[in-house]
Amino acid sequence: MEHGNNETGTASADGFARKIIRVALAGNPNSGKTSLFNCLTGASQKVGNWSGVTVDIVEGSLRSGSCQLLITDLPGTYSLSTCSADEQVARQFITEKNPDVVVNVIDATNLERHLYLTVQLLELGIRPVLALNMWDEVMQKGISIDCKRLSELLGLPVVKTNSRSNLGMKDLTDAIIEHASRKETSHLFSVNYPQELESVIKSLAQMISQANPDVKNARYDAVQLFESDKEVARKINEAPQGREIIEQCGKYIAEIEKKLGDTPESFIVEARYGYISGISRETVNLTKVDRVQVSDKIDTVLTHRFWAYPVFIVFMWLLFQATFKLGEIPMGWIGILFGWLGDVASSHLPESVFRDLLVDGIIAGVGGVIVFLPNILILFLGISIMEDTGYMARAAFIMDKMMHRIGLHGKSFIPMLMGLGCSVPAIMAARTLESPKDRIKTILLTPLVSCSARLPVFVLFAGALFPKHAGNVVFLFQVLFGFGAFILMGLLFKHTFFKKTDDYPFVMELPPYRLPTLRSILIHMWHKTEHYLKKMGGVVLVFSVVLWWAGAYPNNPEIDKKYEDKIAAAEADMSIDSTTKVSVVAVLQKEYQAEKMSQTYIGRVGKFLEPLVTPFGTDWRGAVSLVTGFVAKEVVVSSMGVLYAVGEGEAENSDGLRDVIRSNFTPLSGFAFMLFVLLYTPCVVALITAVRELGNWKWSVFSVCYQLCLAWTAATVVYQIGRIFIR
Repeated sequence: MEHGNNETGTASADGFARKIIRVALAGNPNSGKTSLFNCLTGASQKVGNWSGVTVDIVEGSLRSGSCQLLITDLPGTYSLSTCSADEQVARQFITEKNPDVVVNVIDATNLERHLYLTVQLLELGIRPVLALNMWDEVMQKGISIDCKRLSELLGLPVVKTNSRSNLGMKDLTDAIIEHASRKETSHLFSVNYPQELESVIKSLAQMISQANPDVKNARYDAVQLFESDKEVARKINEAPQGREIIEQCGKYIAEIEKKLGDTPESFIVEARYGYISGISRETVNLTKVDRVQVSDKIDTVLTHRFWAYPVFIVFMWLLFQATFKLGEIPMGWIGILFGWLGDVASSHLPESVFRDLLVDGIIAGVGGVIVFLPNILILFLGISIMEDTGYMARAAFIMDKMMHRIGLHGKSFIPMLMGLGCSVPAIMAARTLESPKDRIKTILLTPLVSCSARLPVFVLFAGALFPKHAGNVVFLFQVLFGFGAFILMGLLFKHTFFKKTDDYPFVMELPPYRLPTLRSILIHMWHKTEHYLKKMGGVVLVFSVVLWWAGAYPNNPEIDKKYEDKIAAAEADMSIDSTTKVSVVAVLQKEYQAEKMSQTYIGRVGKFLEPLVTPFGTDWRGAVSLVTGFVAKEVVVSSMGVLYAVGEGEAENSDGLRDVIRSNFTPLSGFAFMLFVLLYTPCVVALITAVRELGNWKWSVFSVCYQLCLAWTAATVVYQIGRIFIR
């Protein structure tokens, strides 16, 4: 079996034609679907032990013999009755893209619950291949599943799989190929509903078929109408005689409620689970005595109504203490490396524009950011462990009540947590929310949570201005202040723009705690670290060069001549001792750099913007750094490395840049600067993602404006009030 990238052609590299089989992976959240996808395709998609990880379709491929399997990993969905945007994506792909084979990935330890989606697929007319995943846990829990009997009852291929150990991957591939080769006639499957409901389903299906003879499965559409499926109702309403069908459905619903005393939707769900229960009784046995699982014991503390919150805070505090403390040593090594590179370049290259670009632009800019790579890696490691063990799902669960108090759904906490890594997938994760208003509100609030790109700024300033409490300061800005801003603005929005919101119950699977594999953690870490490193080689590098050029030109020979004469006179002055002479020359060099920079392009832009940042204690160089931060927050640090390092050679390493920060910021102004970085508009990519997900230019403009106003107001208030008490 060979892995490959997406290939859409029918000819392989060896010249032989290959049969193309399009496969869709569908399943409940946390069924191990994405892990299975990675195992089959060799891809490195994010894997997490909590729902909401896959928020968009992901494609990969593999070759097996004469076949090329193009595999699509769909967002996790509990059913085909669409509520949230990610469920709509899954159903639309299955119904509109018509994959050759649908693989229904099932958590075999929870067979009865996961078969609900299988039944819906069968009602839709799709015969999936069942992948009974997590088979290692089935064995551990003493569960016996008669796969042969299950296959006979459902009439479907059933394969045991475990993506951790690659169990069943070859069998699954063979089952897919065999299933795709069968030319089966249209398969009609139906659950036995109450007679009164069954008769009106048939009547409504007949009306749909007569109005639109091309409809693929009129019975399925009829059932979905009785389940109040808005998407199906919208499509039928647009078709000929659609309004009459919708009106007749409403009459039937009223009749059923009057006759049977409950809604048709309730009877449909009940009948499906009754069918599943019968299958489960025939195929599943518990060979071990039932006992309280380890997960349940741990949850008595981690989901406790009181202890859950302090435990979560302690976990996050420990993570950021480790991020700073453990990252300090390798940071020093990287700083020394870039300092050595700067010295080598300065001493071995002739004085030229190229040397200045290399030393003061590229090395100072990129080195100033890449020095924080150890901190980023430790942060990603901690988040990966919490996700893969199943703790993140508990964190979302315990925050449900708090989310409701600020007018949000409990699921909004999932994007909030994902925001600690990157705002882009966090914004996309809002698709899992059923209510459009909840989605909009979550997208507006999620960028307030500090992403990993802001971490270098906080580590730099905390280490420079609060060295004794640096870990705590990083924790405040990276977690508490961001979450606090999320909650406070959520409360404000609740009482202003979103006074009335739809209330959806929070139903979320709490997966069992699992010991994460080293492979999954490394994949997860690399997925995020790769994104960070690409920025170093792309965005940060480009902007370091641009900033160096804008900070080096235009030249002013008169300023050069004036300060050369002053420095020469100071060095020749015999009336002062050598120590004083060094101090005087250092002051003159700083004055020279300041005046020279003020005449450059970047200096002129900075001076123009300086009145905007002066209220929170920042100079024009800080203003320029914040402007470049619109591209990517890492560029804030690289900008400072370039702006403060021109001609000084100090910022090729973290200690040099920290010294510069200490001399240009007070603890108060540095605190206000960090607050602005935390709250203002995220990077361009996150902004574009928000605009796309919001789908409304008014909300998009509002998102940018309110974040800028909030950042400026918070930073200014803190600085101005702080000046009253700190003299």
